[in-house]
Amino acid sequence: MGNRFDRRRFLGYGAAATLSSILLKACAVADTDVEDATAEAGAATDSEAKGLAIALPGTITDGGWNQLGYEGVKRTGDQLGIEVAYVEQVANADQTEALADFARQGYGLVVGHGGQFDAAIEQVALDFPETFFLGVNGDIAGDNYACVRTNYNQMLYLSGMIGAAMSQTKKLAYLAGMEFKSTQQQSVAMDLGAKAMDPEAEVVVSFVGDFNDIAKAKESALALIASGVDVIFHNLDNSAPAVLQACEEAGIYAIGNNVDQFELAPDAILTSAIQDIGGAITEVAALSATGEIEGKKYVIGLESPELVRFGTFNEVVPAEVREKVDAIAADMIADKLTFEDTEENGKASVKVVTS
Repeated sequence: MGNRFDRRRFLGYGAAATLSSILLKACAVADTDVEDATAEAGAATDSEAKGLAIALPGTITDGGWNQLGYEGVKRTGDQLGIEVAYVEQVANADQTEALADFARQGYGLVVGHGGQFDAAIEQVALDFPETFFLGVNGDIAGDNYACVRTNYNQMLYLSGMIGAAMSQTKKLAYLAGMEFKSTQQQSVAMDLGAKAMDPEAEVVVSFVGDFNDIAKAKESALALIASGVDVIFHNLDNSAPAVLQACEEAGIYAIGNNVDQFELAPDAILTSAIQDIGGAITEVAALSATGEIEGKKYVIGLESPELVRFGTFNEVVPAEVREKVDAIAADMIADKLTFEDTEENGKASVKVVTS
């Protein structure tokens, strides 16, 4: 069980909190006496493995993005014999202080769970050179920070293909919580895939402004449906079930994300883009324990089907559509179809590269 820090209380800790209260070593065991643990923490050196901490924008019970992130660091802690700490519902304005507080407390690896943490990580990393920071779904790399993400371009391109094949109006939507580089690129990749399947298809992009606001997300979904959209791919957290159920009630299709969400709306969901970011975190975080982690961008895609794949398919999706998607997925795994970062109209974009 990880140490949970209440967001308000956590952000007030600052440097005044004692190091021994949260410093966690790889050799720690569950039945260690508190006084012994305090003495050990006080004697810790930079060469010793310290704790793993994660700052999350949502809650660890959202059934998706945040829960996967927490489970990833928890799994790492279990594998390495260390405990983990986490703080939930970190607002954008609090990101820098949340990361800095974990670093002050002596955590060796601090994770910011979402591309929206990129700027905060780059800022805090300069002040804490002995701490390694990991941005999830970001696009950063430096001396003491890296990022890890699934190859979302692959999954969004293929999702666009599926959606375009099933759309009657030829109007799909990418609905996300916030706009930053990864979400900008995902919407473009989805549009590219949709047009590859049907040149007349288009992807409408909508940002709620929050990954967890259920009312706003449902309102956004209903507005898209009213405009003629009949397939919605979501990139949301706590608000995702409301959007999927709204699609089902309206009689349109949806594509789930992060985990297999088929059971949430079985009449609406065509499939789910499973992207086990928790497993990806575990892979990279484990490198920290051996000193092998590097300041680079780690990208995990379809070549790792245990982490990245499609979930349950709705029986309404024709076999020929699945076969076409499988063929393109095979090209991606073989590096015959890849993606290159670009910029368009001042926003992050991608283009397809074939060989």
